[in-house]
Amino acid sequence: MKYRQDRLNKELMRILNNALLYKINDERLSWITISDVSISPDLQIAKVFFTQLSDEADPKESIGLLSKASGFLKNEIAETQVMRRIPELVFVFDDTEKKARSIENILDNLSKEKKED
Repeated sequence: MKYRQDRLNKELMRILNNALLYKINDERLSWITISDVSISPDLQIAKVFFTQLSDEADPKESIGLLSKASGFLKNEIAETQVMRRIPELVFVFDDTEKKARSIENILDNLSKEKKED
């Protein structure tokens, strides 16, 4: 079952990214990229993790926009016939990239301080 979940996670991520990139006409969603999908063992709920290329956009606003588009996104999943039953999509902001950048900045500052000493 774990292999099937992993395969479905990757396929759902591909379908959703493709839909956001080529099929949704909302400019506000064009800066969003799906970074990961985690489907529950019973295949009823899919957590969709996303990142934003624009730092100015509010993640809560993006979650609202994605929730409004979830019907369209579920139809995109249904069209591919990957699953019999389409899972409920739950959107979660993935701030890993932002955290990585702040850690990088801290390390850069430490190395600069070390060179000065």
